[in-house]
Amino acid sequence: MFNLVQLLIKLSGFFLFLVLEAICFSLVVRYNSNQEKVYTNTVNQFTGWLQKKSTSTSQYFQLYDENRRLAKENARLLDRLANAGINLQNPLDTMWADTLNPKYTFLEAQIIQNSINKNHNYITLNKGSDDGVTPHSGLVSDDGVVGIVRKVSKHYAVAMSILHRQAVVNARVRHKYYFGPLNWKSNDIHIFNLENIPKDALVTKGDTIETSGYSTMFPPGIPLGVVDKMWMEPGSNFFTIEVRSFAKLSNLQHAYIVRNIFKEEQEQLEEAVINEDE
Repeated sequence: MFNLVQLLIKLSGFFLFLVLEAICFSLVVRYNSNQEKVYTNTVNQFTGWLQKKSTSTSQYFQLYDENRRLAKENARLLDRLANAGINLQNPLDTMWADTLNPKYTFLEAQIIQNSINKNHNYITLNKGSDDGVTPHSGLVSDDGVVGIVRKVSKHYAVAMSILHRQAVVNARVRHKYYFGPLNWKSNDIHIFNLENIPKDALVTKGDTIETSGYSTMFPPGIPLGVVDKMWMEPGSNFFTIEVRSFAKLSNLQHAYIVRNIFKEEQEQLEEAVINEDE
């Protein structure tokens, strides 16, 4: 305490100088109109700058909540488009949709774990069986298909990323309807192969590849990528098409779990027919 008093006594001259400077400044501003205008303008600009920074900081910390709100809203919009029975990228025929009997629902989920640098990559989600998630559900983002749910616990789900050597998506060429399996065989996370396209197919570079709807996991019309190049192996009657994916898996934060309401019924019926033929 004694040392603090000594320090204050030593600095008393400096503090007195500051007080006198403040008084002089106040007198100059108060009794000189030009200086008062300059002072007022400067203070207003500084105050505005502080408010702008404060607002920006506040908005930054609100981005997480806003992103979650937008993701949930996107899920509701995807519900409406998928159940319209139309191409998700060309919703011109919604007037013919039977929306009273929806087939698909979309559940917004947050990505809590994601890998892209292995041969078998997985995505962990913060939704599980308590939220209605079941294995073999599709997983899509705003840019297209990103995976297939494999395992589910009460509060979490693990999906096989489309960057998995065993992940296969039934795909087709938009507006031309040639279809085949799409999977990842390259070392580039953006390049996929679409196979079993007949050699007489009229497919050109730049054509859009989308889900065919021939599986219970994805509705038709979800974009997958564009045709980059194509070739035919010697002696083959089918093209192999190199597809450049739309999906941005390296910075994935949110996704939508696709739930097919009639999935179990369809699979049971198809399995019953197969068993009859065996």
